[in-house]
Amino acid sequence: MAENKDEKALFLNATGTRLQYHTIRLIVLGHSQKSNLSGKITTHSFRRSCATELIRGGANIYHEKELLGHEDLQTLKHYTRLTITDLRKPHAECHPREKEKE
Repeated sequence: MAENKDEKALFLNATGTRLQYHTIRLIVLGHSQKSNLSGKITTHSFRRSCATELIRGGANIYHEKELLGHEDLQTLKHYTRLTITDLRKPHAECHPREKEKE
């Protein structure tokens, strides 16, 4: 499908070249309006949702940092929307006092 065999883009247009950001943004905006979704839905919403679900699913945060292309782990805090329930599971698995209960 790609016009250039070295193309690394995930989303391609009809001519086989990289789909431009503004085109993807318009597609996301159009679908969110058709779906009557409340709130602001952007292409970045997908990035944040994916990051959050990876962590909830037990992904290693160091691998996630590399996947998202960040140099610092601190940047991940802007991408993840974790709740206290999400944090209880690793706490229960790792905290020494919790292990004593078993």
